[in-house]
Amino acid sequence: MSQEMECMCQQCGVSIYIPEDLISLEDPANAEVKLLSSIHVCENCGGQLALVGKAGDEPHYRLE
Repeated sequence: MSQEMECMCQQCGVSIYIPEDLISLEDPANAEVKLLSSIHVCENCGGQLALVGKAGDEPHYRLE
């Protein structure tokens, strides 16, 4: 069973959960923002998704 990963839309901010084995990154070498390939888009607005981390983990973007 694959673990789900949280992905966030870069346009509307909605979180979408995608199984880890279905995720492919646009540019795996980019350490700042891990954007998903255009295969996956936001279900809400069609925007590009960025990988946040494992579902349920503390997000790295959290403000202090």
